[in-house]
Amino acid sequence: MAILIDGFNLIYKFPDLEGLMYQGRLSDARTGLLNILKQYILITKANITVVFDGKKDLSVEIKKENIKSIDVYYSLDYSADFLIKQFIKQDLNPRMTTVVTSDRDIIDYVRRFKAKIKTSEEFFNDINVTINTYFDSLEPEKDDNPIIDDNEIFFWEKQFNKKA
Repeated sequence: MAILIDGFNLIYKFPDLEGLMYQGRLSDARTGLLNILKQYILITKANITVVFDGKKDLSVEIKKENIKSIDVYYSLDYSADFLIKQFIKQDLNPRMTTVVTSDRDIIDYVRRFKAKIKTSEEFFNDINVTINTYFDSLEPEKDDNPIIDDNEIFFWEKQFNKKA
């Protein structure tokens, strides 16, 4: 499953990351999103590409990097919208790609190529359900502090005291 994400569009769906953006902590918000996506990948084995507007750092001209199996692109002098459209246009089988964005212009463009679309809000919900379900399943089924009443103790004493 290939997922192409409009990075900043998705960041604003996570309240903590949105707060970082409003504080001007762009790098921390990007790192936070990538950490969440790493957890998602561990569970789903999805193939994720994230596109961010602009540069990673003002002094660095990195266009692409791979962070723990996530392909991360920086648009540099272009917009992330432009790069996402180019990825879909050049995709040999865009029907197998899900584009995550709430940007109307991108959604309209991607539909022409029959790529799947998930709004950032929908994907935010998917991530939360997937991660929460996974971690809930890791919790032990037994109660750490079981409460045993006298009747139950009596029953089990009888069971263990029977002679075979």
